[in-house]
Amino acid sequence: MSLESVIHNLVSSLGGVDISLEDKPYILGDDGLACLKDLKRLLQHYDHKYNSWDVKRILADTNFVEGDLCPILSMWDPLDKEDKVKWRVCLACVELLVELTWPLEVNELNANKKSFEQLPHLRLAQSFYKKSVLNYCKANVLFNAISVSFPSMSIARTERSERDEGIIRLVLYFIRNIAMIDQETTRNETILAFKKANILDLIISVAGGIGNEFICQDVIILEIVFYLVRGINPENIFLSDKAQSLKPLDDLSNLLKIETDKKKTVKTTRHNRFGTLISLIAPNNRRFTVANQGAILKDAENGFSKIDSVKKWKMRKSRISTMDDLDKPVFIMHDATMIISAFINEFLDLSFNPLFSSILRCLEREETRISQENHIHFLYCIGYFIHALRLRLYSKNLNDSSKYEDYGLIATMLQQRALIMIYKLMRESFDLKIWKELHSAMECFKQILLIVNCMTISSQEYQEIADNMQNNMYYDEHNLDLIINVIKLYKTQSFGFLNISTELVHNLLKMLEKYSKTKDYMYVRVRQRQNRKKDVNASNQEEALGSDNDNSQLESKLRYKERSFEFSKFEKKFVNDHCIDTFRTFLEYYRELTPEQIKRVISFFYRIFVKQKAEIYLFRLDICELFNRMLNDDIYFSKSHPTRVELEKFIKFYMKRLISVISKSPALYVELLFHKMHDTVYYLQHGCDEVAIPKPIKLSAEFEVKPGMDFEQQISIVVAVLLDENKSYELDWLKIKLSDAISQRKAWELEKESRESLEDSYNKDLLSLPPRYVVIFESEQQRKKCFKNGKLRLLISLCGFLEEKSIDDIMPSLIIPSEISSSTLSYNLGLVKKYIDNPPIFDDGKTAIDFLRRKYKPRNHYDASSEEDETIDRDDFDSIESMSSAKIFKKRHRKLLNDEELNIRAERRKKLQEERMKIVKSLKYVIDSDNTDDDAAFFASEEILRKKSKLMASKSHEKNKNIQKSLKGLDFENEINNNDSNLSENYDSSEIDYLTDSEKDPSTNNDKLFIDDGFSTNSNTSDFQKNKQISILSPKNLEKKNNKAKGRRILIESSSE
Repeated sequence: MSLESVIHNLVSSLGGVDISLEDKPYILGDDGLACLKDLKRLLQHYDHKYNSWDVKRILADTNFVEGDLCPILSMWDPLDKEDKVKWRVCLACVELLVELTWPLEVNELNANKKSFEQLPHLRLAQSFYKKSVLNYCKANVLFNAISVSFPSMSIARTERSERDEGIIRLVLYFIRNIAMIDQETTRNETILAFKKANILDLIISVAGGIGNEFICQDVIILEIVFYLVRGINPENIFLSDKAQSLKPLDDLSNLLKIETDKKKTVKTTRHNRFGTLISLIAPNNRRFTVANQGAILKDAENGFSKIDSVKKWKMRKSRISTMDDLDKPVFIMHDATMIISAFINEFLDLSFNPLFSSILRCLEREETRISQENHIHFLYCIGYFIHALRLRLYSKNLNDSSKYEDYGLIATMLQQRALIMIYKLMRESFDLKIWKELHSAMECFKQILLIVNCMTISSQEYQEIADNMQNNMYYDEHNLDLIINVIKLYKTQSFGFLNISTELVHNLLKMLEKYSKTKDYMYVRVRQRQNRKKDVNASNQEEALGSDNDNSQLESKLRYKERSFEFSKFEKKFVNDHCIDTFRTFLEYYRELTPEQIKRVISFFYRIFVKQKAEIYLFRLDICELFNRMLNDDIYFSKSHPTRVELEKFIKFYMKRLISVISKSPALYVELLFHKMHDTVYYLQHGCDEVAIPKPIKLSAEFEVKPGMDFEQQISIVVAVLLDENKSYELDWLKIKLSDAISQRKAWELEKESRESLEDSYNKDLLSLPPRYVVIFESEQQRKKCFKNGKLRLLISLCGFLEEKSIDDIMPSLIIPSEISSSTLSYNLGLVKKYIDNPPIFDDGKTAIDFLRRKYKPRNHYDASSEEDETIDRDDFDSIESMSSAKIFKKRHRKLLNDEELNIRAERRKKLQEERMKIVKSLKYVIDSDNTDDDAAFFASEEILRKKSKLMASKSHEKNKNIQKSLKGLDFENEINNNDSNLSENYDSSEIDYLTDSEKDPSTNNDKLFIDDGFSTNSNTSDFQKNKQISILSPKNLEKKNNKAKGRRILIESSSE
């Protein structure tokens, strides 16, 4: 039995219409549920197994949906919750409807001839399915279909089973499929049917519960919302009722006006096909004959245009694509407009943040249930609803509109993580050339820019949020450069893509310029490339030698740095032929553009022409021809056009500058035909070449031979390194320069000997030193080779050359000092030649590079003059203490020392340590003080300590009592406090240092000591016995700049008396 007969038998067994009754009801067969399950099994297994649509095509021929599924769904009453059998039958019907209405896609699995033949037939069948479901006359089939999921939705999320979740997804998929089929032509009927079936309320409820009651339904809801609002202009939705009623009349009046202007033009008669033969003479006296009446209607140029119209363009013409256009307008009736307006308002109030917050988390986690198509839905819906909110706020039209400003409705997309995700999706779509996704990303980013601009003129709270958001949006220069690349690389994308890209650039430049003017300093993060070695085996050599660009393998590693932002420099990035071509292409559609869109192009040309003073880029013949065509178009760009005056002003200024520049630089006549090269722009604008200002070149790293090598060995090692790097040409160049220097120096020495016998002693002194030898480089490239190779620089310095550089020099010059004789230079040249011919051989498998190391500059904070001072005084000790708390520099910045210097350093550190220990030991017993006037206070304090020690030493309670009575007459606290107050005045007014001069004699010290504030006479005996230390200090007036401390107390050990 064939597949077709099996499916026909199942459909016949499912049930049918009882024609014997008057209302002709549908009667379900005894095994109706089993038949539905068999059909579902055929759809799932047969079609999926063989990647075909045979079952769907057969069911489409049997009128299965309208004749069976819709009547079965209309038989069930959703309020009858006890009839489980009918509910299961309706559920099976919904499952079949989901399979039959699923979007049809031709992919690599079913891309065959049979699938392409069945595709148009099945799409027509799906349109018929949608019409049947929406317009079934006997019952609301759509509401009955979604009612299948109500029992599952009423269960709490924590108690739902997987089957309940599957039923909810099934119903949402059915709504998605219905909304997706013929979305452009049946949008009005879809919105009305969804409103009647309460589907719009269901969407808002599910979207508002995302994250709480619903988890995995966010993507499906997003798709439903996308197919509901796509193509509907939000500006038409949020117009007032009066404006909505007048808008069709305005559109009609505009069309009638254009028709009237066309009728006013001079046209040919009804006999234009014969009877006219015109002869035209061109400026070069060449004669043309035109057999067309239209050649004499206006002017001679019209006759030549008739000749040009019959010419065929043989070159390939690029066509603009319309497949990736997301802005195809969809027109709906007034009733549907009011419904969708209420839906958008309610969605913004209740469901925007929960839905898009959940999807944003899924995108951050890169979950597999988010497809590439869902990226488009996500970005488009965000831009759409932000645009709707902005229009809703604008439509209030109140003076005090702050109470209506609730930007928190879209708070999810105003966060930094949302901006990061939008930039990421924009960059990925640009890199992968997914223009549809890039189109939606640019629309989304444009709407965020505009809503932030609205926040800047709102309340103070929102102004601060807007300022923070703009700082985040403009912080990464790499993201700003992405928008520049988008506008530069436009080719054949859709008109909607062209429109949104130019609008994004226009708004970005306007807002960024405004924001930069409000900031004194603005910083952006830029990328810089760091070169890192790839050779792991030679890591030790690279650590010692540093970076050398000659023979090392490099890989790029991205790093970031901050730099100040200048808007003029960013604006200058748009000054190129590619960006100008994009805006010129957009202006080519001037017949279809709105006045705002034309002003956008004029504004961009003004930035290039006036602000950036890059007028040469706009001096092109195609732009001149476009301006001329627009001015001569009396129909679509008549004198009553709103932007006609602005364009004329710009064209006048444009032509004035063009004539002026051509008079200075006649070469521009030829360059009008072509795009301008960057190297010739200055010449074309000023008539002369630009004076090149050379930039200083960064010298290579400096090297040195490791210690322990004599002069000849150093020469041999460096020559061997250069030979290993195949630098024979540089070695030959060095030999030539040395030979020239030797010849010059010998000639001078001979001349000196001949003159010494003839001239007096005064002239002998003048001729005592020869003139310096200055190396003359044959080319700038040779100079760079010399100073860009660190090993060659080392060899040059060993041979007696010196690098001399002044402040104004871009690169140093090489000289040989006057002190070096010709014999020394001859000896150096001989060594170089010797080791070029016989390179040295090293033991233990080492190479010449192992004996070189990087030469580092000494640290700036190190004072070399201090090494010569062998005395140890107070300042030396202070410097040691301050060095310990100073910033620790990196190891590679330290000065490299030889063994002898290291030994000297070690001995000096040892002496300093010994002196420091002497000072610390002396502090345990003696504290110096400059105060020698208060001996009485000192002895009084000692007397008090002695008496307290006696009190604490008494063991009997009675004896302690008597002693305390005898001490009542002594006011210890007053005496101590008086002494403390007398000394603290001097103490607080002086700068205290805890170090003392160790060379003073302790026996001659008469400084006073006083008790610390922390010690109290009210302390009990047990507490006093626990304390083994007494706090004492010594005030001393010392002049110190970095160590200032007041009230420092030194703890020393004291023996109890």
